[in-house]
Amino acid sequence: MLKKFISTLVLICVMTCCFSFNVFAETTVDDEIALMNLYTNKISTNITRSSSKKISYDCAVTGKSTATKITVYLYLQENVNGSWRNVHVLRKEVNGKYLTATDSYSSAISGHKYRTELQVYTYSGSKSEYLELHSTVLNF
Repeated sequence: MLKKFISTLVLICVMTCCFSFNVFAETTVDDEIALMNLYTNKISTNITRSSSKKISYDCAVTGKSTATKITVYLYLQENVNGSWRNVHVLRKEVNGKYLTATDSYSSAISGHKYRTELQVYTYSGSKSEYLELHSTVLNF
């Protein structure tokens, strides 16, 4: 009986040692995310101070070869008490793969913060995708 018990114990120890696996977690995470857009290759928006009271801002959109129409809403936003509010909007639409738009705002207030919000609708026939992008913040 003791011999059988020792044999069983040795068998359990051998099986535990032979079939154990070490598992390690990766400590670094790649923070780049590759987005796969359906109909849009690239979007961008910029904001600059062009004079003492004037802000210039623009956007550019490049559609993929399947893009048939691009519609953009380019909002100029002002930070008021910690919230962004729209102060001006430009809408533009093209039938094709490329769109650029430029606008300016001449009522900027010194000491305020401004940014742009770009909303893009890219179409391929009757199908579409929506993308949104904010510019850097301009301290006026």
